[in-house]
This record gives sequence, C-alpha cells and structure tokens, in this order.
Amino acid sequence: MDKKYLLIVEKDEELRGKLLETLKEKIEFPIITASDGVQAYQKTRNQHFAVVIVGDNLAKIDGSQLIAAMRETHHNVHTPIIMFTGNVQETKNNTRGHDLIDYFEKTENTETLIEKVKSLSVIEKSKKRFKLDVDFINPFIDSSMKTLNSLCGVNHITAKKPFLQDNQILDVDITGVLAITSPFFKGHIAISFKKPVYESIIGKIMQESHSKLDPHDTNGAAEIINIIFGQTKAILNQKGYSIERAVPSVLTGKNNNLKNNKIPVLLVPFNSEIGDFWIQIRVKAS
Repeated sequence: MDKKYLLIVEKDEELRGKLLETLKEKIEFPIITASDGVQAYQKTRNQHFAVVIVGDNLAKIDGSQLIAAMRETHHNVHTPIIMFTGNVQETKNNTRGHDLIDYFEKTENTETLIEKVKSLSVIEKSKKRFKLDVDFINPFIDSSMKTLNSLCGVNHITAKKPFLQDNQILDVDITGVLAITSPFFKGHIAISFKKPVYESIIGKIMQESHSKLDPHDTNGAAEIINIIFGQTKAILNQKGYSIERAVPSVLTGKNNNLKNNKIPVLLVPFNSEIGDFWIQIRVKAS
C-alpha cells in the first residue's frame, strides 16, 4: 500500500501553522503544506494524497480552480477534499459540479476536522462499479429534454422507454456524437435526427437566440450534444464518475449509427412537436 500523506492548502500563515500543529499530533502520516493554489497544484501533480484540506480565498488560483486542476491529474482524481471555509454555502456554490468534497466551517471544533480527516484517509482508491442503469441514463434523458426545450424552443417532448439497439438501424441523416471517458467506463453518446427535424430545430434556435446558424449547416448537432453532455457531466460527476472533457463531432449521411459489435448501443427515442429524435448511448466498463 502506498504511503499516505495529507496536504493542507491555506494562504493565512498563522492559520496554516495552527492546522499543522493540531493535526500532526493526531494524524499518523506526514503532512505537507502549501500557501497558494499554484503551489498546491504542483504538489498534487507529482504525488498522491490521502486527503487534501483546501482553505478559501486562495492566492493565484482559487479553491474551485485548484480542485478542477487536481481532478485532471493522474494521482488525485479520486482524492477526498475538505473545503475549510468561512462560508460553507458560498463555497458549495463555487465548487458545484465537483465530487468527493466535504465542507468544514472554520468555526467548528477542530476535533471534528481531525475525525473527518481520519475517516476519509482510510478510504482506498477504488473503481466505482459502473452500471448502465437509470441513475446513469436518466441524466442524459433529462438534459436532452431541457436542452431541446430551453435552448431550441421545442415543446411537447416525450421520452420513450430506452432499449438495446441490437440489429436495428436508425433511419437518420445527422448525428452529433461525443466520446465520453472516465476512470470507470468509456464510450460515446450521440443525438440523431432526420434532416427535416434537424432543420426545424435549428430554425427554432435562430428564432429563440437570433443565432446565425444555417439550418443546412450540420455543426449545430455538435453544439446540441455538447450542451447535453455538459449538463449531464455535471450531474454524473457529483455522483463520483469523474467524466473527462470531450470534443463533439458530426456524422452525416443515411443510417449514421453508433455501430460496434462488442459494445451494445442503448437507444432512447423521443417524440416532439416537430418530430422524432434519438439519443444513442454506447458505454463499456473500463
């Protein structure tokens, strides 16, 4: 088992010193400190920490930026973080979308902090068991409906029961597709339209937001799936999936399906006032 370390990131020298003195008497593993976000990020790039305590109002990069950067490192993707803050609600708002975070009010008893560090430090890095279930699928469905309604002005959207594609070929013309990766799975998500439905949606976007998108330009499909992905990613990452950033692309031509004989494709059909469209989800546990 790797040796454990605790990292304290706090700009106030006096407070940082008090935390160090208090914790080193109760914690059996070494404690490393950093005075600003950049210094902390450099340390997390090269070393795994059992727990990281992050103070608020950091210099150079703030706490939420530090957390986002840490989650991109190899060593600390799943490291538990304690936000040591003077305003828990504000800090929660600033770190929304990040996972594995506990919040500790600076006015709380330090014994509570010590117990929290001890409990989090015994959690070993392990893979979240991935299941293609409703907890994973529903955020894609909800985000698709919200995006098509609020961004595109499409009304009366109904999601039908998802099913495995098997040998079925979708009769579609335009598909926005995006690769999704996480420590727990990899695959693709896509949104597919027949040409008349796609052109109607782009027309509605132009009316709603005065967009300069051309209904005959297929790039709008990439933008739609990117927005759906962004909303879904925020929800799933709160559940601990640690989904990484991705770049969308577009498939055109008849029957542009996500084909892969080894990984089944889950289809989610939607009805709307302007016609049908489909979400395709193809993922496999890593």
